[in-house]
Amino acid sequence: MLSRFAALLLFSFLFLAAFAANAQKPGTTNIAVTIDALTDRHPISQYVYGGAYPENASTITDSGLSVVRWGGNATSTYNWKLFTDNADNDYFFEDFGYTEIGDGDSTKYIQDVKAAGSNPIMTMVMLPWVAQSAENNNGHWSFSVAKYGQQCATDPYNSDAGDGLKTDCTTELTANPNDAYYPLLDQPGNGDPPNSVYRNQWAAALAAAFGAAPHFYNMDNEIDIWGSTHFDIHPQPSAYNELRNTFIGESTALKGWDPKAIRLGPVSCCWWFYWNGANNNDKGAHAGDDFLPWWLNEVYWQDKVNGARSVDIFDIHAYPDGPNTSGWTQAQLQALELRIFRDYWDPAYVSESGDINQQWTTQIQPNKTIPFRIPRMRAIANMIYPNTPLSFTEWNASFAGESDFSTALADAEAYGIMGRERLYLASRWVAPVPTNPNYLALKLYRNYDGQHHEFATESVSDTNNGNPDLFSSFAAVNPTGTATVMVVNKDPANTAQVQFTWNGYTPKQFTSYTLASTNPTQIVKSSTEAWTGTQSFAPYSATLLVVSGTGQAGSAQWDPNPDTVMVAAGSTVTLRPKITAGKGTVTLGSPQSDSGVTLTVTQGSLSVGKNGAVTVKAGSTPGFYHYSIPGTDNTGVTQNEGGWIVVGNPPASLAKTGDKQSGAPGAQLNLSVTLNPGQSGGSAAGGTIFLSTSAGSLSSQIVTTDSNGNAPVVLTLPSNPGTVHVTAEGQYGLGHPVVTFTETAK
Repeated sequence: MLSRFAALLLFSFLFLAAFAANAQKPGTTNIAVTIDALTDRHPISQYVYGGAYPENASTITDSGLSVVRWGGNATSTYNWKLFTDNADNDYFFEDFGYTEIGDGDSTKYIQDVKAAGSNPIMTMVMLPWVAQSAENNNGHWSFSVAKYGQQCATDPYNSDAGDGLKTDCTTELTANPNDAYYPLLDQPGNGDPPNSVYRNQWAAALAAAFGAAPHFYNMDNEIDIWGSTHFDIHPQPSAYNELRNTFIGESTALKGWDPKAIRLGPVSCCWWFYWNGANNNDKGAHAGDDFLPWWLNEVYWQDKVNGARSVDIFDIHAYPDGPNTSGWTQAQLQALELRIFRDYWDPAYVSESGDINQQWTTQIQPNKTIPFRIPRMRAIANMIYPNTPLSFTEWNASFAGESDFSTALADAEAYGIMGRERLYLASRWVAPVPTNPNYLALKLYRNYDGQHHEFATESVSDTNNGNPDLFSSFAAVNPTGTATVMVVNKDPANTAQVQFTWNGYTPKQFTSYTLASTNPTQIVKSSTEAWTGTQSFAPYSATLLVVSGTGQAGSAQWDPNPDTVMVAAGSTVTLRPKITAGKGTVTLGSPQSDSGVTLTVTQGSLSVGKNGAVTVKAGSTPGFYHYSIPGTDNTGVTQNEGGWIVVGNPPASLAKTGDKQSGAPGAQLNLSVTLNPGQSGGSAAGGTIFLSTSAGSLSSQIVTTDSNGNAPVVLTLPSNPGTVHVTAEGQYGLGHPVVTFTETAK
């Protein structure tokens, strides 16, 4: 029998042992991950794993970059004959030799990128000037101090090359473009200035170099801020009409020179300019419509008139906007970086940036302090110009520094988000370098084992109950039965204890590939083991699970077509569900949705070549609303597909004057519509009206409203008697109001 003292000692020992064991528990976070291979299944575009300015060709191959972008401010003035560019406002407006992966010749660059196993994206210059020969005491810079006087700053290595600002460091000087540039013209003509360079000749050379690869072209770069980055040759702010006209003209011309051209535009800079453009007076002069919806609408309608596309991919630059980080510690910057990509997808993430979380950016978009960047932009594109995918040809969020391990984790999350959210193409600015951990984060998706095996090709639903600031996960499957799961534990202190649940897929074995802060210079492979539903993931780590097993794909896969779209409050839009893979049939079930939208299946039978129909009725409250629809194939397998309905302000309205007129065949009738902006957030003057007729002809198909909101048009009746219907459409950004005239030729 123990003495009382000995008993107390034993009790103390057991208590301390228990305490020591329990002390480890706060270092573990329990998280449930549910992967459903039969929900939200869609292909991941392999073009989302891109970058610009990789270190060299061998790193393209090793990292697995799927696209490599020849882009940025420098390429806006690239001279394909001399292999030069002007450094513009980035560096004292001087001409330099251009190089990327060691290539100055754009055609050789294309060939070398292809040889490295990737796809090049070129930049077609739309500005009218290209650089002269490289600066070498030859005066090839825009703002000579000797010519223009002292300036705010000069190149420390060239005291005559100024920054183009007077000594007040505010007032811009006016340059003579001929000092540093040669003219860039579409094609040779009579009386061309000396040393002119021609786009059509360059495009022919690029097309030949592209060969069988996709002919990707950025239509210039950040055209909305030309008046800042290139104020020596574009001294005025970019204007709405200019950006529409320049794009349509050059994009159409490029398609003539290279029929295989895939044109990305407008390559917009950033959040404020998405909605306002650069000219502060332009928005008000264009019915108060936000710039990007206005631009895409204008391009779409002009393409309808011309009978051919001029934009193939809706492209913007997408740096997640952060707060002013002056005085922040490194730990604070790391934490910001690891939550900031919620900007891309999270309908609950109120931006921390004053650029987004402020009153004046847009009066039309719903929830304007919540970026929701990818679904919002895809909803706009699908609303205005169907079948136009979205791309981000610049992105980055390395607040803590390119070499910091937090950047590797943030990049791993970004690649997962872009695949899950159906982005078509993405190019990181700049591509990771081999000495930084984020290079290995890219390899986790593109070459995790050194044998160029990749993240699976079809995204599937992966949900978790973790804190999105500290944990994320993404899943995909291959038709062969392999599945991949990316687990990113962003928590710097706690292990993630994850309980996995699967549906539609039975995992059997797995191998893990881990990049951890404790070993940031290599991807560590585990042995292959039998699948276990509970696994631990170290703090500050990204782990790829490569899983073998069996799936339940069914006889057909389908898509809501589109999955995400925008519609005005109180209005309707129709989804056209379609078979995307397999030869089976699908029967749609009852949709489920957030309160605020109502979905009704009006054609529920899908087969190859036969689409269904789902009518979406928006409520009165603007916002983001999620929905899901079950679809059961002829073998009994149910696939659930969902997406987002972005509900905007109530629509503007159109009043018609001249309805129900009649006249002799060939007679002319005066018609007019009046735009009433209502609660759309827009205004009456400068709105665009698109008109079409079932017979006869119109004096114009695109008319701009006057200061009173009126848009007149003349209808010439057909030569034969009959009823004529004329349809007038208002801008999609204002809710796309539509009215129809019924006229008669007697």
